Amino acid sequence: MTKQEFFKAITPESGFRDLMGVYFNWTGVGFVCALIAERLDHFSGVSYASYYTASLNSAIGVKFWSLISIIGLLLFCLSLPLVYLANRYPQLKASCQRFRYFNYSFFLVAFDEGALILGILFANLIHSNDRAALLISKSFLFTEASLFSIVALIIANSLLWLLGESLYNRQQKNYSGVVNLIISRPIKYSLPVYLILSVAFVMLVINQS
Repeated sequence: MTKQEFFKAITPESGFRDLMGVYFNWTGVGFVCALIAERLDHFSGVSYASYYTASLNSAIGVKFWSLISIIGLLLFCLSLPLVYLANRYPQLKASCQRFRYFNYSFFLVAFDEGALILGILFANLIHSNDRAALLISKSFLFTEASLFSIVALIIANSLLWLLGESLYNRQQKNYSGVVNLIISRPIKYSLPVYLILSVAFVMLVINQS
């Protein structure tokens, strides 16, 4: 399989246009909120942990994003065998569709949350001060709003979107992309890889301190 064929195979039915649109919307919201909060705090005259930046801390954070992402990925591990069985037993298709939508909802919320975090990180990257540094250390657990942290979050968040859109299409209510590529592989090859990766991920989550 060539690179072009692989890229085409993992592309969800909705395409990548929706990915960019949601990024612009939610990242823009986070960016604007962070700048406005900083300016309002500047006028308040408070030199520490001021009210409006603290409101961003209360509303959003990487720990919650991580929790939603982990739940979504754990459900994804359950969704794959259910999709496989539904293809062979039509009576399972309705239950499988509902479960895929339920799983998709976690990916959707995680992606939107991650995009908001990106907007706030971008705002702090271009306009850093004491309040911004406090916001980063308390809310996002980053030592600084660096390009590395932003790129890492973009990659992780985009992968969540890709899995979610591949698992459930809101228009046709079917699966495509990555999920279709996995399900269409011969079971003698895909099953051992699935079991190894699923067990490794579950053990990683369990042993996470």
